[in-house]
Amino acid sequence: MVRVVPLFLAICVLIASPTVARAEQFGITANPDKRFAVDGLAVGGLVAPQSSAYRAYKCRASENYPGFTRCVRHESKALRGEKVDVTTSILHSADGVVAYINQSIKPAHFSVRDIEQELSRLSGRFEVSPQIKKLTDGPGGVMALIATWNDIQLQPLSRSDLNVLAHGGAPHAGILVDLLGDFHRSARMNLPVYKVAGGKGFVWAASFDQQGTGNLRFFAMDPYLLEAHAPPSPPVAATEPKEPIPGASTQRPEARESTGTGFFVSEGFAVTNAHVVEGCSTAQVTPSLSRQEAASVVARDTANDLALLKTAGKTNIPASLRSGVRVGESVSVFGFPLSGILATGGNFTTGTVAAAAGLGDDTRYLQITAPVQPGNSGGPLLDQDGNVVGVVVAKLNVLRVAQATDDIAQNVNFAIKASLLANFLDANGVPYSVGSPSKTHLDAPEVAARAKTMSLFIRCSP
Repeated sequence: MVRVVPLFLAICVLIASPTVARAEQFGITANPDKRFAVDGLAVGGLVAPQSSAYRAYKCRASENYPGFTRCVRHESKALRGEKVDVTTSILHSADGVVAYINQSIKPAHFSVRDIEQELSRLSGRFEVSPQIKKLTDGPGGVMALIATWNDIQLQPLSRSDLNVLAHGGAPHAGILVDLLGDFHRSARMNLPVYKVAGGKGFVWAASFDQQGTGNLRFFAMDPYLLEAHAPPSPPVAATEPKEPIPGASTQRPEARESTGTGFFVSEGFAVTNAHVVEGCSTAQVTPSLSRQEAASVVARDTANDLALLKTAGKTNIPASLRSGVRVGESVSVFGFPLSGILATGGNFTTGTVAAAAGLGDDTRYLQITAPVQPGNSGGPLLDQDGNVVGVVVAKLNVLRVAQATDDIAQNVNFAIKASLLANFLDANGVPYSVGSPSKTHLDAPEVAARAKTMSLFIRCSP
């Protein structure tokens, strides 16, 4: 493929050279199959964290795959007088085993002959013809195809997961691929989005307009490695759906009114947990004790338990979001727990960030010691400057912990990180303010006053 192949960048020095004994310790071979490689880095091989090539990537704990590290490198390349953006991403386990390596090129240029030659070249590598999914007349005349080799399987996402994508959310359904190169757009256009499953394989996906200009993505992965090297699931979940009791009626219980907390992020927009407004036919918000307003749910991300509300009334002072809160920082929670029992003006509690991840090292969450109760869900988690660093979401089920450990867990609660909230707002085109830590912090009463100003009580009726 004349105009695409030169962009296959060499990063072979990223691969470690493990001894046979070290490789066998991780259940892999010392010489992984180089057919399942991108730019020399093969699935099942080991990364070399001390190499200069690895340090060229920005690496952080994966928010979608607990126990894995996601590394990304962005480059701009000049090809025949045109600037192209090349993004390479790697997903490797804590012990360095590569499970997925992906490269995307924008813009890429194709002709039918280019595509035929590249598919033929890859088929020669795997000694088998690919499985192909095509789009011959997409929106705006776009043409596209996805070709897969070996044991890769493409499973269409469920309607509920597509709905999450269509509303700008992330269903956390695994590694995804689509024909347009844009999951959210594909879902909105009622085009299929696929979860990559099965065994080790290679995927090549391209979309292009009538002038032959479009996007190219290709990756190698082994879904089995994502499961084999993931940390074990914890025996007790923070929030867990009730299991059906054998012999019990399958009739759904009568829907009841629910309450929770939310907070303003910009003029006319507030956020809360998705579970707070689940099944709402009408929602009432109370920004202050003097007024009550109707609100509409305009977006929900059930995978990350976030929801966006639109209000018609005047917005109180909105929150400023801050990412990067550290373990040990003092934090506080404001909300309206145990409605009808505790004070109607809201409750303010304090604690610290106990861990930078939730149960099972789920990096979407913070573990906090600030006490929370039913009704705190969706409320703000604030730092000492009054910035929102998270959204309160759950508390540990202490009864189940006691059954499993013969001990009572204390002050183990969780909040969704502000970085995920920012992504959710970005996906829905909602502006927000960004805060930063200061050297002179606010007194606790000042933080409480700011929290009360931005927060609102939510009542959801079925």
